[in-house]
Amino acid sequence: MKLNMPEKVKADALGPGYYTLSPEILSDYVGDYLILSRSAKGDNSFMQTDTWRKIPAVKNHHVIEIDTEASTYSDPTTLEYLLNIFKEGFLQ
Repeated sequence: MKLNMPEKVKADALGPGYYTLSPEILSDYVGDYLILSRSAKGDNSFMQTDTWRKIPAVKNHHVIEIDTEASTYSDPTTLEYLLNIFKEGFLQ
């Protein structure tokens, strides 16, 4: 699929630790696809903002959503669930 990291990720985010990004600059760090783990019970109002809608991956319908409640990220059932989501999302 030849997925490449955005230049901002290469420059800023390859070191140890984690980073907090403001919504206004999120699109600088998102590649062609965006994996979004979200809760149906949580506040997802950010998905109704112009900032969210302007992200190219969102515009191109390249957002792969994962139900936060349905995954623990380490057990075999979840890994199979995630594999299917990624296959479907990347190959659609």
